[in-house]
Amino acid sequence: MLIQTVKNLLSEQNLDGLKALLREAKVDAVVQCLRELSPQEQALLFRLLDKERALQVFESLARSEQSDLVRAMDDPDLIRLVESMEPDERVALFEELPAKVAKRVLLEVSPEVRQSMSLLLGYPEGSAGRVMNPNYLALPADTPAHEALQRLRESPLDPEYLQMVLVLGEGRQYLGYVAATQLLKAPPSAPLRMLVSDAPVAVSAYDSQDKVAEMFLRRQYPLIAVVDKEGRLVGAIDAERGLELVEESEAQRLTVFGGTVAVSGPDVDIVQSPLLRIFKARIFWLIVLTFFGIITSTFVAQQEELLSSAIVLAAFIAPIIDMGGNTGSQSATLVIRAMALGQVRLRLRDFLFILKRDVPVALAMGVAIGVLEAILAYFSKGIGGDVLLVVGLAMLTVTIVGSLIGVGLPFAARRLGFDPATLSGPVITSVMDLAGVMIYFGYAYWFLSDLIK
Repeated sequence: MLIQTVKNLLSEQNLDGLKALLREAKVDAVVQCLRELSPQEQALLFRLLDKERALQVFESLARSEQSDLVRAMDDPDLIRLVESMEPDERVALFEELPAKVAKRVLLEVSPEVRQSMSLLLGYPEGSAGRVMNPNYLALPADTPAHEALQRLRESPLDPEYLQMVLVLGEGRQYLGYVAATQLLKAPPSAPLRMLVSDAPVAVSAYDSQDKVAEMFLRRQYPLIAVVDKEGRLVGAIDAERGLELVEESEAQRLTVFGGTVAVSGPDVDIVQSPLLRIFKARIFWLIVLTFFGIITSTFVAQQEELLSSAIVLAAFIAPIIDMGGNTGSQSATLVIRAMALGQVRLRLRDFLFILKRDVPVALAMGVAIGVLEAILAYFSKGIGGDVLLVVGLAMLTVTIVGSLIGVGLPFAARRLGFDPATLSGPVITSVMDLAGVMIYFGYAYWFLSDLIK
């Protein structure tokens, strides 16, 4: 086992052997070893890794683990590590460090790193400014195309950051971008202002990271410019970081839609989050839904007379109310996805368009499920035609109503200024539980009223 071999080499002070072993070990295995060593041993082990491997291992650690390791490291190794990290990753690390350690690092890093960190740390948490970086090429608007091409060739940036040239007006006002491929075909003397895109791709440094994620989700931009309140260019967000934001945003939507996040709590990670945080995040919605359950169960209890006259009705309560919640969650998920992709906006025209598409589907699903439920009920329980009619009609209606509510609620949430994803799946299910039993027993009283006279 790797950890035992590492400990033996550490006890023997065989650093050359340990360095050779680490060179061949996988990143995940090294990370597991670090987690089982003391802080001093972690620092020694980390120092033996080559630069690229060290960064990979460090980024695989949790924030708290990174902080513990940093505290144990000597200044020269720490400075080299910090300077090799991406700007937004440095910020995330610094937020976890004790003030004394953070100040020590800021005093010793290069002026360029210190400036970029100070800039990023000045923006609100969760904003675009926190994840922007200085990896972009920006040129004045009067720069001729041939000179811009020369600057592209001479730039020390990686090619992934040079697919777009950001164009600046007076006072660093952001005017738009010119694609590198467009420069190749442009007249050599044409200034960049003549080639700039019609629709500048930019976000405010104070915009939410969710907005950035939506932009990258709609279109795979190589870069998105970040501007301040006056429209001046202050940074850029590259595609790799943008896709990470998309993944984080979608993960957040899943946890919220699944009812596993507190109203103002942080994201919940079942692997790394403390158990108390997981408990708090999940218990909130369960408490809310318990009240829905009490209302529903109270309504059902009030139907004692009808249920005692036709006890078989009780057997269909669960599948009927489940169907409403399931179809509601399906529709809401599709609408939220369309909103996230920018396919629909908060407009009456878009709502009517989605409703027009959903109604025939909901009707078809309702008829199919209603007929299927009636057939299965007949062959499995041998019930009479009047009860079959109640069950079939209830299943049909609940399926249709659930689908339509699932379409309408995301638009209602957006109108009220909320993220539609905060309409968690359990909430929709609970609403449909109550609606389902009311629809079911409404049909029962309508068609089976003679049983309780």
